[in-house]
Amino acid sequence: MNAPTRFLGPFNPKNRYPGRPKRSPDHSASPVNSATRYLPARGRLMPPPPSPDKTGAKPPAAPEGAPPGGRLRALPADSLFGPGLAAVSVILWVFGLRPVTPEQIGGAGLVAELSVPLLLSYPLLVAAVVLELLRHQPRNRVLSCYTALGVFGVYGLQPTVEEAARIPTAWLHAGFADYIANHGDILHSYDARFSWAGFFSLIAMITKAAGMPTAIPLLNWAPVVFSGLSVLGVRALALSALGNRRASWLAPWIFLAANWTEQDYFSPQATAMVLLLAALTLIFRHLVRPRLTEPVRAHLRARLPPRSSPKGRLVAQGAVVLIGLALAVTHQLTPFQLGLELLLLLVFGRLWPAWLPFVMLGAAVVWFSLGASEWWSGQLIQTILSPFGDVVSSVDQGIVARFAGDIGHLAVLVIRIGISAFVALLAAAGIVLMRRDNLRSWLLPVLCASPFVIAVVQPYGGEVFMRCFLYALPLLALPAAITLERVITTVRRLRRRGRPSRTVGLAVVPWLVITGLLASTVTARGGNDAYTTFSSSDIAAATWAVGQARPEQRVDSLVNSLPLSFERVGEVSQYEVDAYCPNMDNLTALVACIEMKGPDYLVLTEPQFAYLEIFDQVPSQFGDQLTGQLETSGLYRLAFGDGTSIVLARTTPAQNDVMDSDGETG
Repeated sequence: MNAPTRFLGPFNPKNRYPGRPKRSPDHSASPVNSATRYLPARGRLMPPPPSPDKTGAKPPAAPEGAPPGGRLRALPADSLFGPGLAAVSVILWVFGLRPVTPEQIGGAGLVAELSVPLLLSYPLLVAAVVLELLRHQPRNRVLSCYTALGVFGVYGLQPTVEEAARIPTAWLHAGFADYIANHGDILHSYDARFSWAGFFSLIAMITKAAGMPTAIPLLNWAPVVFSGLSVLGVRALALSALGNRRASWLAPWIFLAANWTEQDYFSPQATAMVLLLAALTLIFRHLVRPRLTEPVRAHLRARLPPRSSPKGRLVAQGAVVLIGLALAVTHQLTPFQLGLELLLLLVFGRLWPAWLPFVMLGAAVVWFSLGASEWWSGQLIQTILSPFGDVVSSVDQGIVARFAGDIGHLAVLVIRIGISAFVALLAAAGIVLMRRDNLRSWLLPVLCASPFVIAVVQPYGGEVFMRCFLYALPLLALPAAITLERVITTVRRLRRRGRPSRTVGLAVVPWLVITGLLASTVTARGGNDAYTTFSSSDIAAATWAVGQARPEQRVDSLVNSLPLSFERVGEVSQYEVDAYCPNMDNLTALVACIEMKGPDYLVLTEPQFAYLEIFDQVPSQFGDQLTGQLETSGLYRLAFGDGTSIVLARTTPAQNDVMDSDGETG
């Protein structure tokens, strides 16, 4: 048994029991294929030593890099090979970057404008991750570096290649925070989001303390920060729920590669998502027993005390309560989702403090009843009670109504649905594998499905299914990671048995899964960039118009594809023309409507016309025709121009009230 194996060094019987009398080894008692203390005798651990031929000539030397015995490695096992792949990936990503303007982006989104080297960087990084997970002892520091590179590569792509912060709502949120910072109070009866002003108050405090005049510098890199914190939260959640195993690294990568929702911009929901993951991590680590992977029956009336210390449980309960209170004043949905998940943990007999779900739900209900009464008073039946149970309305607004636009945009929508369905199938396979291992509790599948209860309660402005998938994704990533972990375990077993072809063939599976999800998410996240990406000239035009307007005057864009309300919130009215002019695809009707109801300043930019081209199929010269007819009418004149962005000023006073400002949910 002196021959080395692929995973163990040469065994020396003399050093097996240090300090004991030495005995001469008996080589005849340990044939090559016998079991050792560490490896079972399955397959050929080592081929028999080559014997000389009849002529006495020695056999040919093994190729350089082959392990002892002459067998080539089925997979690269050098400790520097994976980091080398990651380094090449970073080089390709950096050298593949190039600026992208809104005018270049079509209905298919940003992915059509990305270079080939940049796109090739993603599969190389995933290959490095898979190779590291195939090691006998994966290195946590190396995997942490790979994950950080993945976060920056996916979520830092748009901030790197685009001129300015994207998504109009992010700019609006910066305006809300600036209003609170300047006035010390919310703007009453203006927008529903002011009824949950925890996030805006926090940003106002940070900007004031840092001496920043505005929160706009925080917008561009907010997705990288929030997504990085969310991926870190999923890693911590996986460690708490599944234990320290390969699945606890695969779960954050599945979350990273499948989060197409783009709810990580500068927003309350991005902050609420990070807080939700922090609360779930504390709960699974200190307040839940048994774990999701423990085949122990749990009962509501005979709950087991967690393994953490009493001090740890007390601190965790206090932290979770504080997080619940912060969520109650920050976001409409997230505190109810946290309360529902805690209630399910209690019903299944896993949660130790039985009072915790009721405190979470109670805090959310109290704030909704008192703190947000300004929003729902007078429209409780219409806004809250009437849509309750109307699943058809949620499906119509959340799925059917979103299937609009040109062929490129429709392809992006199909990719988003495909990502969601594939992750759900991967999670279902993991649950089946867990049940085969005698983990027969229905808790995990019920937790994964619990966010979709929101679709029964509220259509949420057409975003309900996107929010449901976002809440479900960290939970779906847990069983999905178990599925890929089982594949990796099989690959390592085949590698020990010396089956190189099957080893390589099966090792490709996790690489294909994560690479496919990553490529699809890069495509899906940039699918709206034709009308949510802005140039510096767009920002300059909007800033000039808002700065020139007198109090109570109106500054409008055609559609919600322009940053507005990031300055002078509540002082200057800032809306969209399509809110009061329904026929946006009819040039004559649109001109007549703007002549009658149009604003004092009309800001026209390329992203707005791109939106109309994608969703209303207007011709490419629609913007020039609209501008020409408005100037010809004499009611508007060109007041500002910067590249493709212009501002038309009205020559006569505009109407003050052309629409109701009832706000919207955020």
